[in-house]
Amino acid sequence: MYNLYEIIDSIMEKEDLKVEEIPNIDLYMDQVLNIFDKFFPYNEQEQALTKTMINNYVKAGIIKPAIKKKYNKEHILMIIIICMLKREISLTEIKDAFDDFDNYEKIYKGFLRKKENLNKLTLDFLSNDIESFNKEEDRNTTEKMMDVLLLCYYSNVLSEAARLIINREKNE
Repeated sequence: MYNLYEIIDSIMEKEDLKVEEIPNIDLYMDQVLNIFDKFFPYNEQEQALTKTMINNYVKAGIIKPAIKKKYNKEHILMIIIICMLKREISLTEIKDAFDDFDNYEKIYKGFLRKKENLNKLTLDFLSNDIESFNKEEDRNTTEKMMDVLLLCYYSNVLSEAARLIINREKNE
């Protein structure tokens, strides 16, 4: 049996890279990858950040090229944001979201601050339903599949909302 509350809580408790932990000096690619090895991927099935991925982000025009083969704090913040967004939206949509935006530190700090509140609200909101899920001793495969379907549905709703925000901004 699984405990849905514990699963969601453990995901929400994963530690994020804080802005203050990003060095204020320019870093070579291998140094950047070492930073990301600690915080990404979020789970075992997710691919770790690679040199090829970063180079593809540059080629696609999502992030600025390295300066003399070194990456600064802004590059690292951009890559962090890309790593979070690419789970739910395409790289084209990420590029569209990044267009005309230049204060990555402000947005990332704001995200971390709001994330804590949203995590608490999410757990509070779900607690009634989660409790009823967890009280059932043996959830059969149909009920488990329904749980998975509901979780994926809400993930899709939120991803689609993000896409609509990006596309509306682009079309205005």
